Amino acid sequence: MNETSIGPSEQHGNSAAGGESNGNTSAPQAFAQTDIRRYDCDDGSIILENALQPPSPVADIMDRLDHWAQQDGGMELISEPLGAERRTLTYGEAAESASALAGVFISMGLESGDVVSVVAGAGCDHALVKFACLRARLVHVPLSPTLANSDSGRAKLADRLHICKPSLVLTDDSTLEDVRGLQVETGPEVSSLSEFVASALKARQADSALRQRMASISPDDTAAIYFTSGSTGDAKGVIITRLMISAVHGAISCHWPFLVHHRPTMVDWLPWHHVFGGLDNFFKMIWNGGTYHVRAAPAKENIVEAARFMAATGPTVYVDVPFGIKLLLDQLEIDGETCGDFFSRLELIFFAGAGMDAETWSRLNALVRRSAGIVHPHLRIASGFGATEAASTICLAHEAPGSPAEIGVPLPGTALRLVEVEGRTEMRVRGPIVSPGYVGAEAIIPMPLDEMGFLRSGDVGASVHPSHPERGLKFDGRAAEDFKLTNGTMVKVGALRHMLLAACAPYLADVAIAGEARDYLSALLFPAPAADGMTAEKLDKFFEQALSEHNARWPNRSMAIRHAMVMSDQPSPDAGEVNDKGHLVQRKCLENRQSVIDRLYAEQPDPSMIRPHVP
Repeated sequence: MNETSIGPSEQHGNSAAGGESNGNTSAPQAFAQTDIRRYDCDDGSIILENALQPPSPVADIMDRLDHWAQQDGGMELISEPLGAERRTLTYGEAAESASALAGVFISMGLESGDVVSVVAGAGCDHALVKFACLRARLVHVPLSPTLANSDSGRAKLADRLHICKPSLVLTDDSTLEDVRGLQVETGPEVSSLSEFVASALKARQADSALRQRMASISPDDTAAIYFTSGSTGDAKGVIITRLMISAVHGAISCHWPFLVHHRPTMVDWLPWHHVFGGLDNFFKMIWNGGTYHVRAAPAKENIVEAARFMAATGPTVYVDVPFGIKLLLDQLEIDGETCGDFFSRLELIFFAGAGMDAETWSRLNALVRRSAGIVHPHLRIASGFGATEAASTICLAHEAPGSPAEIGVPLPGTALRLVEVEGRTEMRVRGPIVSPGYVGAEAIIPMPLDEMGFLRSGDVGASVHPSHPERGLKFDGRAAEDFKLTNGTMVKVGALRHMLLAACAPYLADVAIAGEARDYLSALLFPAPAADGMTAEKLDKFFEQALSEHNARWPNRSMAIRHAMVMSDQPSPDAGEVNDKGHLVQRKCLENRQSVIDRLYAEQPDPSMIRPHVP
């Protein structure tokens, strides 16, 4: 094994948002100067190791909460909507109430390792339960309340409850009866989250039992179980340990020192039953003593209010999926006052969870450039790469990216192994951030580790700089979505989908790509709301022209679309075609539309089919 390294002097200099320097040489360091060690293995794989090390021993996440509570107990920790007002919780209130609630859990007979499942959205009561579970060595399992809204969702909810076997289930009032009606084998008590917390905080339990429980806390304790979104298969329950949480956030603060310069502020709508919102965003604020404001999910009908509220809070960190950023841009581009307030304190715009299309990337950078007079001089735009199995984050930007696909380098204290698999480079991770296993209905299922102990992510990466992955990586799709044509050519579905979305903007919302074991590629086109009102003939002509132009640029078989069909319906979450994050599940979408696929590949051309020109 040969070792090389890239130290601080070889990295690209930090620059302003969008890769352009803002000329402010006195800006505090935003991204740490990384020290990436590269090891070229005899088998052809490459190991990248971030030599930066977070402080050791790493603190427990509840030690961080208590630290801020003691230092500044009156500092606002979290706020949530409460009618026309907002409910708030300070660090001091959170620390004290978490202890009281943990004492009630213990008095109820809940033992270390017992599960408390919360079927609810983000908010103050949910936060207190998260903290109380950590205090009392219980396992917190957040589940989506939207699952209770349909028969298929309730079946998924019942299955997840069966897998994690909770001793107590707490729910939103709106889903209480639906959850109580589920036939859960373990028969746990199901209570209203708000009523349970209010009642528990009135009951003060003896501290001795709690102190005894806390004295036995171990970094290897299971802190939570998060279910994956099911992008490439059934959702799996991932064990999240206390050490994983601390290792991730200790590393992030080491990698992004601007979070330590002053306490951050964030406005967030992402749900807490996924690690992005419930583990990464929320605990990032706790680790760094920040303030976390909960808001409603973005939609066209509420984006004006959402943007103005966000601007009024003066966020220093804005973290979102590309969908939310796109909606926010729609408002900021036309509302100069809100735009100015939004950018005035902002130090980071971070996007992840899905790929950002070229149009949104261009609009975002254009808005930052246009707003140069009001943009915070230290603003950075960044992305990263993660997985539920790694407590949310594996790689983070180490410099301003030149494209939305760039994901940076592995976190401090973490190693990434790049392995060629069928002509593509799978990214595998090793370190304290990796989960010990999945929760099965009968037993713990081990993580899929390779022979060197690296977690097989199934995600594909590529070097930003050819032959120099140590200088930065970019996301290149999911191996499980890719397939081969009959001639053996590999089709990179993720990358191709983004290209087609850009080529067919603004009238294409999503696309499923067919062609596995076929001679050529076809596409199922799902129109965007912008296409509403267009005649079918006009929309077909637009897509035919757009796809023909795409084919002229990319005429090879692995990229060119020979046949396409405009879908009259959108992908269905109930049918498994959209995962819990709202992303298209490619294989399920194609499987459910096999009759359409057959028409696209029929010997006799279907008259409703679009046939773009292929050079």
